[in-house]
Amino acid sequence: EEVQLVRYEGEGQGFGWHKDDLDDKQATPDAGGQRIATLLVYLDECCDNGRTVFRDLRGENNQRLAVSPKKGRALLFFPAVTGSTTLGDAALVADSRKTFGDAYFDDTRADHRTTHAGEPPTGNGNRGQKNIAQLWIHSSKHTPVVFGRGLNRHAEARRRV
Repeated sequence: EEVQLVRYEGEGQGFGWHKDDLDDKQATPDAGGQRIATLLVYLDECCDNGRTVFRDLRGENNQRLAVSPKKGRALLFFPAVTGSTTLGDAALVADSRKTFGDAYFDDTRADHRTTHAGEPPTGNGNRGQKNIAQLWIHSSKHTPVVFGRGLNRHAEARRRV
């Protein structure tokens, strides 16, 4: 999809738990299929918080995996996998529907482990403001839709999540 620039300002502007994969009404052949990769680029040294946090992925000490914003840092993750992807262990594969959703027409499946949230920026760094560029890569050719000036708004995106 086209690159989107997003600005979060202050305590009230986080982004709650959500997934980046599309539902079957959105992930159509004409729309370029499923979102298979998400790229977030942090554009500034933002604040004391403002991390991207993954609900179901764990890091050190079994804490939720979280990425702190730092100018130039990029985060790449995969909200959908190919239908042939397995978890490797036979016991886990049998239970994979909890992790991977139903297959779409393009043989992709949502990976629910990538459910994530954007913490609100806090503190004095960059006036409590976080700026990111986000890009989604689709499973097939995606034709960008460009709206007129001022029509791509964060409030609109939040209502659709």
